[in-house]
Amino acid sequence: MDTKEKTRVNLDPKQNIQEDTSTHLRESLHEALFYYFNNLKVSSDDPLFSASMSYVEKISVRELQIQPSFLEAVRVIVYAATTTGYIFDHSELSDMLTIAVGEIRKARRTEEKNLQTFDQVVFNIYKDLNENYQGFNDSLKAVYPEILVNVISVIHNGKDASGARIDSYNAEAYYRARKAQQNLAQSLSLDFSTEVEAKQVRKPVTERVVSDKGLVDSLAQITGRTAESVHDALKGLSDYDLDSIKDLCSNYNKLQKYYNIAGDEREFRESAEKELGRKLLDSQVQHAILSVRRSKIYIENILDDKFVPDKSHGINHVKHNLEYGYQLIGIIQSKRKRKNRRTD
Repeated sequence: MDTKEKTRVNLDPKQNIQEDTSTHLRESLHEALFYYFNNLKVSSDDPLFSASMSYVEKISVRELQIQPSFLEAVRVIVYAATTTGYIFDHSELSDMLTIAVGEIRKARRTEEKNLQTFDQVVFNIYKDLNENYQGFNDSLKAVYPEILVNVISVIHNGKDASGARIDSYNAEAYYRARKAQQNLAQSLSLDFSTEVEAKQVRKPVTERVVSDKGLVDSLAQITGRTAESVHDALKGLSDYDLDSIKDLCSNYNKLQKYYNIAGDEREFRESAEKELGRKLLDSQVQHAILSVRRSKIYIENILDDKFVPDKSHGINHVKHNLEYGYQLIGIIQSKRKRKNRRTD
């Protein structure tokens, strides 16, 4: 037996194990999807069914290992619904929540001290869904399934679908905050695609931007990109976006501090108010928390030119809302403050 053949033989068992793992995980996800669809009365000839099943093959083994199949199934169904235009009614959403909660409960012991909190959170979400869903505006209805995916994930393991840490005790506060800021709910956390599509032609700024090595190095470290790719991205930023990125990098340690306590609304509020020297409204705290949790998405989208302005208003509402959250806690400055700073 030659060396090449020995190598092939030695690698075969490992490859077989990986293939077996992949097959097992995908079969488990298929079973979970069948179970959901049976309860939702969705037939196999429905576009939602076929779209969901097709996405199973696109998910990597690593992704399949992150969440249990019952939770990954909800994520797949919601993502498929957004691409096929399927609209859930409140009873279908309630059924999905019921199934997911039932699976979570199986893993919890009745003597667990946080079971009462768990029951109360779930009850309040059920109550809100069944009593108020019909009165939600269209934008909230559009993003509500994603909110449900995230809050189920928080209840299950203390993380939302994007991996952001939120203490399960704060699941209801997280749920309320996501509802209150539906304009920010258009996150990329459920998107299986990683392709970047250029949407507009940028006007290059002056060379002094590119020569800011400290900024380039900071962004390379934050994003995991090469200094060269960051350097190229910075060439096309507008003056406003450049200033925003500079402010954010300058305050990145503060941003990280807020990110680490974003799961505790009370601690977040106390820390922000102490630093600002003034009180914040509940809606302002919730807005700031959501912006902090999406800081990496914000940076990536600025560098990749993915915040496309709305034709009728000339701004990107998601970008605008994220930046308002950073302004609330002093991470970036508003246009007015920057203008005043330059004229002083």
